[in-house]
Amino acid sequence: MECECGGALIDGKSSYRVSRKDFTFILDNIPAFKCTRCDKVLFEEERIEKIQKLVNRIERDSKEVLTGKVSTNLYDY
Repeated sequence: MECECGGALIDGKSSYRVSRKDFTFILDNIPAFKCTRCDKVLFEEERIEKIQKLVNRIERDSKEVLTGKVSTNLYDY
């Protein structure tokens, strides 16, 4: 794996954050590579795919939960 600027990559950890209308997702301590020249953080392809699957699942689940309809009758409580 190489950076676009040609700088050396060092092993480390990073975080990933995504914000959507219905949620904010923050994932910390992900193994990553950091460029010593431009400070760009790079993830392995396998990790990118796993992160994207998590984001897709959260988006799907948040749409199912936030329907705006009452799921139970309030007079039951």
